[in-house]
Amino acid sequence: MYELKEHDVIFIFTGPNGAGRKTVAQMSGDTLGMKQVISYTTRTPRSAEVDGQDYHFVTRDVFAEAQKNNEFIEVIEIDGNYYGVKGQDIANTLHKHGAVYLILNRFGAEAVKKLYDTNAVRIFIYADKKTILKREEERGDSPELIERYMSHFEEEMAYKDQCEHVFENLDLAHTVFDLTKTLDDNYLHRNLVDKD
Repeated sequence: MYELKEHDVIFIFTGPNGAGRKTVAQMSGDTLGMKQVISYTTRTPRSAEVDGQDYHFVTRDVFAEAQKNNEFIEVIEIDGNYYGVKGQDIANTLHKHGAVYLILNRFGAEAVKKLYDTNAVRIFIYADKKTILKREEERGDSPELIERYMSHFEEEMAYKDQCEHVFENLDLAHTVFDLTKTLDDNYLHRNLVDKD
């Protein structure tokens, strides 16, 4: 396994589905010059998802083979689908960029935190139930999918207090601004300049 340097940082964006953690993570990553480590999953892509950009969508056989070879640092099952992050992907991206980010649910976030300890920083992105429902409907998610997501809402929210940073995402630009400033000031020290 890649030996982390003291200044290597793994940012983990977590929080309930529909809170905007992916959008916030990508915009913050672009601003701060961080690269995302993409997870692998056995589930089928949703209409707007792209293989290699949202997830690496793989067959159960391919996933099982990688799991057998201990390539994943964590594997979780949600609603019958498997998800995993490869340790080598984190190592390669960290080696190139010094800071990476992952978008994971609470189980994945917890597994990565356990493994990388102080080098892993959890960022909890959330919104209230009403806001999330509206976003999921606007996104065109099916009523069944929305119901499945919402069934995990309280459990996901319960993880908030264990995370190093918490941001309510009601105004995207505001959230990204606050978040990038926090990450830069506390971890990256890239001295972002406010151009306003």
